[in-house]
Amino acid sequence: MDSDSKLLNTGATKILATQAMIISVIAMYFYFYHNQQEAQSALFGGFIVMFNVWMMDRRIRLASRVDKPGKEVRIFYFAAIQRFIFTLSFFMIGMGLLNLPPIPMLISFAIAHLGYVRRF
Repeated sequence: MDSDSKLLNTGATKILATQAMIISVIAMYFYFYHNQQEAQSALFGGFIVMFNVWMMDRRIRLASRVDKPGKEVRIFYFAAIQRFIFTLSFFMIGMGLLNLPPIPMLISFAIAHLGYVRRF
């Protein structure tokens, strides 16, 4: 067995690829039919979703290596809290510090979640 076959397949790569395609289409729409700043806002909102998928993938991998029963549940609770805090922080950075328009960011954030339902 090679080292690649020992890795846990969480499906995050397919989800991230699907989300990247969805986010690209949304950002192109805002770029061509609105303006560049709204396209950047859509990309930023999509980034938040992709960051959440990446963080969850890391926590799933960590929980799969835990040998103590019950500890994996704490890992998932911590991951949920951590993802919530990071999501709020990124929205505050995007809307407050970077002054990006909120509507494209929220639209991209919401629609990019469809990447979870891809079945291949």
